[in-house]
Amino acid sequence: MLTSLQIENYAIIRSLEIYFQEGLSVITGETGAGKSILMGALSLILGNRADTDVLFDKSRKCIVEATFHIQDLPLKSWFEQNDLDYQDDTIIRREINEHGKSRAFINDTPVNLTVLKSIATQLVDIHSQHQTLMLQNADFRLRLLDQFAQNQNLISQYQEVLHSWKKQKKTLEELRAKCAEAAIRHDYNTFTIEELEKASLQPDEQSQIEMQIKELTNAETIKSHLYNATALLSEQEGDNILYMLKSAQSECRALSNLGGDYDLFLQRMDNLLAEAQDLSYEMSKKSDNVEINPQLLEQLNERLDLLFTLQNKYHVEDNEALIALLEQLRLEVETYTDEKEQLIELEKTVNQAEKEVRALAKRLTESRGKAIPALANAMEERLRKLGMNDSRFTVELAQTEELRDNGADTATFLFTANSGVAPADMSKIASGGEMSRIMLCLKSIITDTMFLPTIIFDEIDTGISGETASKVGQMMQTLAEKHQVIAITHLPQIAVRGSQHYLVYKQISDNQTTTNIKLLTMPEREQMIATMMSGENCNESALATAREMLKATKINQKQ
Repeated sequence: MLTSLQIENYAIIRSLEIYFQEGLSVITGETGAGKSILMGALSLILGNRADTDVLFDKSRKCIVEATFHIQDLPLKSWFEQNDLDYQDDTIIRREINEHGKSRAFINDTPVNLTVLKSIATQLVDIHSQHQTLMLQNADFRLRLLDQFAQNQNLISQYQEVLHSWKKQKKTLEELRAKCAEAAIRHDYNTFTIEELEKASLQPDEQSQIEMQIKELTNAETIKSHLYNATALLSEQEGDNILYMLKSAQSECRALSNLGGDYDLFLQRMDNLLAEAQDLSYEMSKKSDNVEINPQLLEQLNERLDLLFTLQNKYHVEDNEALIALLEQLRLEVETYTDEKEQLIELEKTVNQAEKEVRALAKRLTESRGKAIPALANAMEERLRKLGMNDSRFTVELAQTEELRDNGADTATFLFTANSGVAPADMSKIASGGEMSRIMLCLKSIITDTMFLPTIIFDEIDTGISGETASKVGQMMQTLAEKHQVIAITHLPQIAVRGSQHYLVYKQISDNQTTTNIKLLTMPEREQMIATMMSGENCNESALATAREMLKATKINQKQ
């Protein structure tokens, strides 16, 4: 429950502090006294945005601080999940400096607005006359129906499966697009692979063919030069190299017995002669192997032309690049085959997940349908208590093909305030006063089935009076038996129902108007109730009536 609210330097509030208790607390005050300002300050605690316009003194920061007693609330896990220190009396503080920069704290630990809103929605529920517009929101109507039907676990289960299905569906769509693109390339890749495989490409083949072609093209010249070279290296007597080298070797051998350089000359001559003999043999052998083969030359040129044609066709530089391309395309075809198999399996998984989602959506529809008669009875009973004796209320469910976060239903609230008139879409026919009472009845019903410690009603009594106002107050008082309720009102019939009565008022000091609030004593309360009924010039009769009203509602207590 909200135990205290401290406000510093907000709008026309210089400084005030309010302490709240259990039960029903009513807040009254003249129009313009600052009740809405009070709610504006509280909205900062709940995570609403603000700027420097809220500063009373532009040179100082604004501070709004609220203390909540949460010992009996299931919030310890929330604090653990958000890495915050848990305290039975948790303090939420919001600061806005002179530059409009905002900071939020939970138990003195800085938090962002998302975390602030997360805890605030679990501590306070504000219901204002403007909130009746939410009844025109389809999602809001479904949330109310689900709250009454206690579908929270089913909704969580449905949403978990739904989000998993949507994630799988997205993956499936991406894989389909990828496979579709790959399918376009698949035929081309297959043809290319067949063409390259038919070519029987080999590493280093191109350089070897080019060398062979060069040799075959110059075969006659090569054989002629090799013949001449080997003839010059002949060992026969005459002007040839080997004969002369052997003669030189004999001369060196004659000097080798002298040792030293002479022996070294012989060794070198031996090596030179051996190398010349080996060279002669190799050149002779090469000359024998060089063939003049026009047919082979033609075949090699055709093979080289094929390689060049393939290289130009597939925009690569050499034979090795063609081989690399072939391996790449083989991998793409293999990947495409694997992805097609994955696609088939994923389609089965997605279809099964959709069946599970639709089955859960159907369970939601059935649960909602079963809850509608009980909700209608509960609503009509409460509406009769508020003076709407001939009213009828029901909910019309319609199914949609689309699976949304809240299922596959749309809910329309049907209402009529008149006997003999068929219920119609409430958002189109209900007046503002009727909408406020309908919303109050809905709140009173769903709060019986939900965890919500503090409910704030902000002038939802607009458009009602007399006996109806008294019944609205009675309903708020009943709600306050299970929840802390704070009601901002201008009706005495509601004000007398409060366990505590606070007055918001303006005062002028140093030519500045400020808003303040105080808890009324019983005499002050009697005077205020009388004033609310008869105006500023209330008489003893009005005071007596105020006392009787307070006594009748059993609110008379020592202050």
